Amino acid sequence: MLAGRGHLDRVIRWAHAAEVTNIAALLKGGELLLTTGMGIGRTAAQQRLFITRLHDCGVAALVIELGQHFDQIPAAVTDQAEALGLPLIALHREIPFVEVTESIHATIVSQQFAALSRGEQIHRRFTELLLEGAGIPEILAALAQAIANPVLLEKSGHGILFHAIHRSDATDVLATWESLRDRRDDSGGASAEERFVAVPVPGAGGSAWGRMIALPLDSPLDEFARIALERAVALIALTLLRSHQEEMLSIRERGNFLADIAAERLHLSDAPPRAEALGFRPRAGSSLLPLAIALPIPVNTQVSSAAESVWTPVWEELRREMRSRAIHALVGARSSHKDVLVLLAVSAADRRRVIEHAAAAIHAATDRHIQTGEQLVIAAGRAVADWRELPGALREAADAAATARAGPPRPWHDATTADLDRLLIRLQGNPALRSFVQQRLQPLLDHDRGRTAKLLPTLQALIDHQGHKAETARALHLERQSLYSRLKRIETLLDDKLDDPDTLLGLHLALRAHCLLERGDQ
Repeated sequence: MLAGRGHLDRVIRWAHAAEVTNIAALLKGGELLLTTGMGIGRTAAQQRLFITRLHDCGVAALVIELGQHFDQIPAAVTDQAEALGLPLIALHREIPFVEVTESIHATIVSQQFAALSRGEQIHRRFTELLLEGAGIPEILAALAQAIANPVLLEKSGHGILFHAIHRSDATDVLATWESLRDRRDDSGGASAEERFVAVPVPGAGGSAWGRMIALPLDSPLDEFARIALERAVALIALTLLRSHQEEMLSIRERGNFLADIAAERLHLSDAPPRAEALGFRPRAGSSLLPLAIALPIPVNTQVSSAAESVWTPVWEELRREMRSRAIHALVGARSSHKDVLVLLAVSAADRRRVIEHAAAAIHAATDRHIQTGEQLVIAAGRAVADWRELPGALREAADAAATARAGPPRPWHDATTADLDRLLIRLQGNPALRSFVQQRLQPLLDHDRGRTAKLLPTLQALIDHQGHKAETARALHLERQSLYSRLKRIETLLDDKLDDPDTLLGLHLALRAHCLLERGDQ
């Protein structure tokens, strides 16, 4: 080995033996060239030009057999090969070149056949995913796993629409791609270490919709990687024809970003530029207001891309509504949590007004686009001054929304306030809470079982009206004496006085907990 030791990772596409001076013009790149040196030239200038032409056409390596034309490799050849990074090997004894080429070609053909077979397997897997209701995110995730490297889906003129990682985290993947793209724009090329595989994604009318890119961040890229990308691209092009697929991908990508912030997987100095790349450009001095939307959980808890796309018009309508009010909004879905995270740029003083507008827009869009018997749950976090405080605020909103799923419906829940229902929901699994409800209400529950005239609604009405009997009678459409009779019966069954504030407070808590426990038991 005389030169190019740092470039031995080059892929050999084919092996070729030749003895002509202009051989570079006949090669396509990626060849291992074997020669006795007849066409290299006798002068140093000719030798340097020969090596330069081989490098320019992309030859993988040069092997020169000594003895017939050279007793040793000329210094001009060695120096030029080293300068250009072209691997140069000298053979000190004669070997049949045909045996070398046959062996290499057999290996290459075998590898290509194996890659094609694996390509067919991964194509079948992609097809199965689509038939199971998966979409582009699931295909890209399976592709990244198969080639052991991250993949990115880039739309022409719009940048990265979605990405899937393998081992490297999302920040490194996106930063690497931005760096490579900038360097290629500046220099017109990339070094061997920066090579990636890019396959065009066809669009309507024969134009290119964009391209799919694999980055060699976690392992080297081989022939199988290109075959796998080509197999995936065909299905992705078809999937993009489905309604709302591009919007769903954008929402998923924003969801990944917000999830990374909430989980503190993202260095906060990287958050503003990534948010800007996703279209979120808050004005200076704006506060960051997080919302979390817990979606109704279907009987089949597996969320498919088809189910996700049903919600896409709701989130797009929310973005349009916020934009019409000059409010910057970032809306992202987290399929793993079955929720949606929203980031709004607002004035701190406008927090409640903006939340009410957003909640109204979400509920109205849901009524228009979604046929569901359950109402989604919206929780609003605290408005924070900068990105450093955002992870905690996002988690508080998401936790509040997840907890409030089991509570009574409201237009929206405020994660910044102490909420009795959320407290009781968190205690739902505690046996002490169920015991408390039974001790307080069991006599009434036993009485009402099987009876038409039930006492529990009377007690609930009394508590709802803070113990005021006249208002309670009006609410129940009862004569006052009838109400007194019912209240007397309740006191007898409970062996307690309803005009005692502590008693009413305890019964109030027991009734709230009873409703939540019943809802959870259904």
